[in-house]
Amino acid sequence: MEFPTQININLSHSNIQNVQPKSIHVYSGITTFLGPNGSGKTQLLRGLKQDIAQHSSGKKVRYVSAGRLGPLENFRSDFDGQRGGSPNYENAQYGDKGSMQRRHANETVTGDFATLSERPDILIKVQERLRKLFNRDVRVDWDGGRLKIYFTRVDMESNEYSSAREASGLLHLVSILAGLYDDEVGVVLIDEPEVSLHPQLQSFLYQEIAKVAGSPDEEGKKLVFLSTHSTEFVHLQSVDDLSSIVFCSDVLKDPVQIDPAIDEFRSRKIQALLAKMGQEHKLALFCDRPLLVEGPSDQIICSGISRALDLNTEAAGSQILPVTGKGQMPIVTKLMRLIGKTPSVLADADALADGIDLISSFVNQQAADDMAMGFGHRNASQFARDIYRDFSQQVDENWDDISVLSMTHSYWLNRDVQKDEIVAKRRAVFCSLLEADEKMLSQLNNYPQWCGLKARLISLISLLRSQGCFILKKGTIEAYYQHADQLTSDEKPNAAAHEVSYMSDARKEDIEENFSDVVEAIKFASQSKNIDEGAAIRDMVLAIVAPALATLSEATTEVELNTNCRNLFGNKSSLFRLSIETTDRLYLVVDLATSILDVKGFPLKIAAGTNPIRNVNEQMGLG
Repeated sequence: MEFPTQININLSHSNIQNVQPKSIHVYSGITTFLGPNGSGKTQLLRGLKQDIAQHSSGKKVRYVSAGRLGPLENFRSDFDGQRGGSPNYENAQYGDKGSMQRRHANETVTGDFATLSERPDILIKVQERLRKLFNRDVRVDWDGGRLKIYFTRVDMESNEYSSAREASGLLHLVSILAGLYDDEVGVVLIDEPEVSLHPQLQSFLYQEIAKVAGSPDEEGKKLVFLSTHSTEFVHLQSVDDLSSIVFCSDVLKDPVQIDPAIDEFRSRKIQALLAKMGQEHKLALFCDRPLLVEGPSDQIICSGISRALDLNTEAAGSQILPVTGKGQMPIVTKLMRLIGKTPSVLADADALADGIDLISSFVNQQAADDMAMGFGHRNASQFARDIYRDFSQQVDENWDDISVLSMTHSYWLNRDVQKDEIVAKRRAVFCSLLEADEKMLSQLNNYPQWCGLKARLISLISLLRSQGCFILKKGTIEAYYQHADQLTSDEKPNAAAHEVSYMSDARKEDIEENFSDVVEAIKFASQSKNIDEGAAIRDMVLAIVAPALATLSEATTEVELNTNCRNLFGNKSSLFRLSIETTDRLYLVVDLATSILDVKGFPLKIAAGTNPIRNVNEQMGLG
């Protein structure tokens, strides 16, 4: 097989209506599918199982499922709740002689342990690694026509024990290694190789995969396809490595795969970034909308806010990615877009006060041009250049006008006196101008110019925000702190952690107000909807309230209310307790009979003859 090779994947097996065949390119011996749960990775792997055979050089195609230990669970767990918590460890077995012929088609450990039985050379390779690296030995035996597997500790006096008693991670490892070492196999497809493996084991497994990966035409080599959620199985040192990743978002959409020959990927900056890509950058490959921030402190604060406000950033398809060095942000932004991501940026004020390099990647888009034309400008790029030019000129020529405000800002107080003072002036003026109110501005010399400049800067910041570029108007993340030292330049991550420690007890409204710029960036990136259990049960509440109110009278008893509710709604009625209250008038009272739902407003009191929809919505705080 020659690289690259295009492979068409038929997905008719998926039983999903209107799903079209997909196409991928194989650039190397390892092809990796990345994407969130439900993005179609497993469907693609299964489709490949059918369509890759023509590229296997006449060898077997081996598919290893994510649930590969499934047959063993009957012996290592109380799978039906009838065993008194005592699994049937000793009777674990893996098929009979007849099943040996189907070992390559079997997608679970049963097929791999059959390989160990049939191929003593493969057994030796697996045994040697288990002995030297994990202090285990494995033995294959036949008992009454059934295949059984036993393990032994080699680092101590140990009795042999059933495979059902072994750690699941080692069982997964043995299963995958057997398929990798099998030279009868030309293609192996592994769904979630990381299952039950700690990071060091994952790293070892990837090294073993890399040793055998290649064209099936070569002796001892095979094509390997992985579907993974682990960064340990993402190897990135060059553009060629990146081209072997297939990005999935939905089975109904075409997967995204980059062509390493395009000019953008030949830039020296992109090449350098890929060569030193760390774990955090790799994590961003798994999400749809990475949020790039300036270093660990910003990441700590953003993550803390996301937790405190229940924004579910990662679950919603985002990832907070610290980028060290402001100069790296445009490069990482460009890379993320090229591989099909939608990046956004949260940057310090100096990202705009120092120049427009960073914001250029956000204003050079059609949507930004459309918005700029609405402001009366030719395009967004020219709009940004004009504002920045006028801002710089105004600061350079009229510093004395605004110095009384700007010299109290941390950008000025913490400036490096050995460096260009103009830089510190522009940064301090940018922030103090945006924070100054009308009364403060009115006292400045050249007030009309400063006021007009502020309005133009706000319009530019608004445009950038709409495109996913958020500027910290107060300066740096520390300027937003309510508890930690705002002027600190040392131990910044510690100060950020100190600030976050107060967020769990703070009111959400206060966090949103104090960190408004940060919150807005996180919400843009996550695009998540708040989890609201009240909204989830509102319709159920209304369904119960309406018939209860219809029959409510002075003669109605609470027993009748609850009995009628059970008759109408069955088991769902157990969520609520209905009662009657007679004070100034007749009320239906609805209380929750469970404490696990996080819902406000209960018990609800609805007066007879009033609008139940309005009452329920008001008391539950729903619109």
